[in-house]
Formats: sequence, C-alpha cells, structure tokens
Amino acid sequence: MTKALIVSDNHGDRAILEQLVDRWKEKVDLMVHCGDSEIPSSDSLMQSFVRVAGNNDWHLGYDPNQLVLAGGARFLVTHGHNYGVNSSMTPLMLKGEAVGADVVCFGHTHQLFAAVERGMLMINPGSISLPRGQYVGIGGTFAVVELSLQSFTVDFYDRHSHQQPQLHREFTREEREL
Repeated sequence: MTKALIVSDNHGDRAILEQLVDRWKEKVDLMVHCGDSEIPSSDSLMQSFVRVAGNNDWHLGYDPNQLVLAGGARFLVTHGHNYGVNSSMTPLMLKGEAVGADVVCFGHTHQLFAAVERGMLMINPGSISLPRGQYVGIGGTFAVVELSLQSFTVDFYDRHSHQQPQLHREFTREEREL
C-alpha cells in the first residue's frame, strides 16, 4: 500500500504548505505539489515535495512534468495547463498512458476531481488557497490517495486537515490491456 498527499495551487501561501509538511510528512509515503506554488524551487520547504512548474512558476526552476516511482506505483505529476485540462482530460490521459502512469496528478483548474480512466487514477486536489467550482465553500482542498494492487482510495481534506467524508471515493483498479 502506498499513501500520497497531493496539493496544488497555493499561489504563494507558504504557511499552508508548512502546516501540511508538519502534519503529514510522517504519515504519507509521498508528498506531491502540482504547481503554482509561486515559491522558488531552491526553498527548503519545497524539497519535501515532488514538484512541478505551474503557469505561474515558469521562472522558479521547476520541470514541467515529473514521473516518480513510489511503492511500486508510477505517479505522473504535472500542472495541467500544457495539456488543456480546462477543456479536456484526453491529452493528459494520453500522456499518462504513454508513460505507464498509475496515478496522474494535476492542478490548474482549482477544482477538485478524481476519476479512473483506462486504469489510471486522474486526480486534481483542487486549490489549497484559491478554490473554484462546486466545492469552493470548503475553503481550499488537498487530497490523500491510498493505492493497493486492487484499488485507489481518495480522501479530500480542507486546508485545516479536516477530512471531507462526503468526498470519499473508492475505485477498483482496472487491468490494462496489452
């Protein structure tokens, strides 16, 4: 079993990332930041995360994508703006498929999202600082994902690390076709 915390779009709110690291670093196997941190990659705080450049991070020393192996699972991390996630998941899904991802983590839309497509968990934790959409009333979200050989379990939390039980999701992992 692999457990990952996924966060995105804090837009310069360093304090919230410090809180997440303090509270969660010892409870998860992996911490992922999907971009638009607006914090330089050289900042020691960002070393706690697998991190990528968002459309507001172009000058801060991040790569646009990261592919990382954790607990036998392949995580593709990107911000999403280069894949047109505001209008379609297809380009990002195809990228995930091309690199053999088990989990595709992205941000950019500031709206939480979780679905399984072609055996991959596609997950957007929403924005921790500037949420949009249906769940804006929660006041910022991040996700914790647990992966087993059979399933993905997704829980969303507010910025105070309070679990949002109405957003709990469990997905069966599908076999990939050869």
